[in-house]
Amino acid sequence: MPLGPWLVLALAGLLFLLPPIPPSAPPSPSLRDLLPYPPRQREALVGLHLALKASLHQLLGKEAARAYDRLMRLELKNQRLGKRSAFPDAKAALLAAQRWVEAIGQARRGHRVSLEGLPTAPHHVLPHAREIRTAASALGIPYGVLAAIVDNEQYGGDKALGLSRGVREAADTLAQSLAEAQGHTPLSRTLGLAQMSWEDALKQGDRLRLFGAWDPVRAFPRSEAEARQALEDPYLNLLFTASRLRGYFNALLGLPPKDTRPLEDPWLYYLGPAWHNYPLRAQNLETWEDSFHGFFKGLLYQVVLAGRWHLEGRTLTPLKAWGPGNQDPKPSPLPSLTP
Repeated sequence: MPLGPWLVLALAGLLFLLPPIPPSAPPSPSLRDLLPYPPRQREALVGLHLALKASLHQLLGKEAARAYDRLMRLELKNQRLGKRSAFPDAKAALLAAQRWVEAIGQARRGHRVSLEGLPTAPHHVLPHAREIRTAASALGIPYGVLAAIVDNEQYGGDKALGLSRGVREAADTLAQSLAEAQGHTPLSRTLGLAQMSWEDALKQGDRLRLFGAWDPVRAFPRSEAEARQALEDPYLNLLFTASRLRGYFNALLGLPPKDTRPLEDPWLYYLGPAWHNYPLRAQNLETWEDSFHGFFKGLLYQVVLAGRWHLEGRTLTPLKAWGPGNQDPKPSPLPSLTP
């Protein structure tokens, strides 16, 4: 009997057993296709986008510029598809990005930084600069990500002439009282600087111990009342938030759950605020105001929190630290000894 039919059947069986090849991603639309404007105006906006990308490349490096390009294309694509976008049109998005890049450039050069017109609340972030840096570093994430989340949450709390903040704080007080008296409460599920939920805080013990970020002398919270009390401590609030973010990032980047290597990808400045605020919206690749502005806040705070600044109104002024540890050392007359 000829072997031809059997070879065909065997080949068909092998093809059936092989895992399916995932479809290739559709080609990314060109920037011009995402800008529904007359040719002259469209070319001007393309030029603005490329200039902003080049500026960020010069200020913060190639990866930051690529992350900006990715965010802007996502925002413009959402506008065209009718998905949730941060702005109604491309011009508004690019002008907002231009304003942020100007502020980042001023900070990177050590100049006075004008925050006029930017939806940011540095008066809530700067007083906790040390806690933000320490908590983020303990979990191996950029501290600009954590600072952006604090800014987003506190900026939102300042809106409506303080009404939302007052209502939230009143609910927090009532919820804490009920939790202590009854053991649980249906009210006010998020607390503190980063608006961390007490339920999520209770889930962070294993990861915090894995990273060596939890003080072994301190008992880890085991109840709602204890979690609420811990979240009132600014540093612990930030530490729990950083741990939750690290869990998200490991999953999103395809890393093992116990991976502890430091993460530095600038795209985290978008993912952090997006996933902290509303994971389902982030998974749907929607670009809300908090995630769009959060990306630029992250870049800005990564620069600002590396130094010392004085805030006056809507202007940040760099401060020079004085003291023995901040003076240029005089050359020693003795030869240096290198081990």
